[in-house]
Amino acid sequence: MGELLAAVAIGACAWLAWRFLATTAGRRRGVAAAGAGACLLLSAFCFWLWYDLYLIRDFNELGRDYDPVDQVVYTDSAFVWIVPALLSLAAGAWLAWRARRR
Repeated sequence: MGELLAAVAIGACAWLAWRFLATTAGRRRGVAAAGAGACLLLSAFCFWLWYDLYLIRDFNELGRDYDPVDQVVYTDSAFVWIVPALLSLAAGAWLAWRARRR
């Protein structure tokens, strides 16, 4: 549940940043470039979390993976990190395109 709330919070922050930068991207090239960089960094961070918490795990039929070294049980609920990663990637690509076009 905590991972889902964190993913929703990051997605909301990315959406708010995109809305702010989308309104000012037409006026200033530097703001669009900075917004693109911020969105792409956020996207890279979320992709890393998705890879580390979900993609490399070998989940059983119950959706759990036990790490005997750290003695931690991972669940397959970490797939939600792909949503803010893709949204931030799309926003960053759009802002980079807008900054390059002007």
